[in-house]
Amino acid sequence: MKRFPAMLLASWAAACAGLAGCGHAPVKPPEPLTPPRYYGSDALRKDLGELLKQPFSGTQSVDVIYATNRAVTGDPADCDDTSFGITLSDKLSYGVCTFNVPKRHQVGSFELAPNPRADPHQYYRLLNSATLDPAGLAELLRQKRGSDILVFIHGFNVKFQEAVLRAAQIAYDLKFQGPVILFSWPAGAEEGMFRGAMVTRTYAENLGNALKTVPLAQAFFGDLAASSQTVHVMVHSMGHQVTLRALAQLSQSTERPFIGELILNAPDFPVKDFQKVAPQLQKVAGRVTVYCSYNDNAIAASESYNKSRRMGACERVPGTDMINVGEIDAPTLGVGGLGHGYYSGRPILTDIFQALLGIPAEKRLFIRKSEPNSTEDYYLRP
Repeated sequence: MKRFPAMLLASWAAACAGLAGCGHAPVKPPEPLTPPRYYGSDALRKDLGELLKQPFSGTQSVDVIYATNRAVTGDPADCDDTSFGITLSDKLSYGVCTFNVPKRHQVGSFELAPNPRADPHQYYRLLNSATLDPAGLAELLRQKRGSDILVFIHGFNVKFQEAVLRAAQIAYDLKFQGPVILFSWPAGAEEGMFRGAMVTRTYAENLGNALKTVPLAQAFFGDLAASSQTVHVMVHSMGHQVTLRALAQLSQSTERPFIGELILNAPDFPVKDFQKVAPQLQKVAGRVTVYCSYNDNAIAASESYNKSRRMGACERVPGTDMINVGEIDAPTLGVGGLGHGYYSGRPILTDIFQALLGIPAEKRLFIRKSEPNSTEDYYLRP
């Protein structure tokens, strides 16, 4: 059996012209600068513009729409780990979980209320829920027509409740005004499997589930592509095995980009495979951004296990904004101390907020261009 480096096992379990003229020869006018392919969504700018005119209201209710091929194991209305398990279903289940998101939560974190009487300004709490069928989901999105959609796909070893709470946290901290959809695939470990010796087994099972999810994800994104709304997609870790393969296949039947921002965080995805699918991703998305880090020990463990370089460790690819977050990514602050959980924290969300507005990377706050011959295009400054 393949094994991760021993020092990483226990930690993981706990969780990218000048003008010349000479003499009297006529000077050729400069070539116009090529504008970015994606300028941001007018609808999103309008929504945020209206929001920023008002005082931030603090504690809010946040709707998270979910689509999942996790097997139903209990009552979906509970929106927790008893609702959906870690095994595959051959179809998608849909619903909405509405959470109280407290004003005093720390950016990038969530903490569930320990009891019904706990302070709603301090703790997350489930307020309401509903199940949907495909027609109900289509109608819900139709009612939101005119607003952008944000789709979040989680990574390895993430159970349903953590995934849906993370989607609520990201939506709140980004001040995202349109529908937020969690696409949740069967990740996680069985109870009692959080011993270091079992991490490789959990990884292998999660990876198998991710690859088997690709056809359903392709159909899901195909339905979104058929709508008139701009979709933004945010992915983490092993979730790229689902998302990138699905979008690459969908690109063969898609005539126009339907994704505005494709935001890839710590991709646990082979460099060679990414280089092959990058042109297909650029066909369906206006801009592709990769956040990567030399300090990501989970990616280092994956590289050891898979015997291949991963995009999460930074590798420049034409047509992709590769942003190295190693200068702000401290492994002791990441998931399980691995430096792998930066995607939901303040520095990255600040940059993603600007990306969603269509601002080119080199003009965004705290971004600097990298040196020649580097494996990334930009650094995110601390």
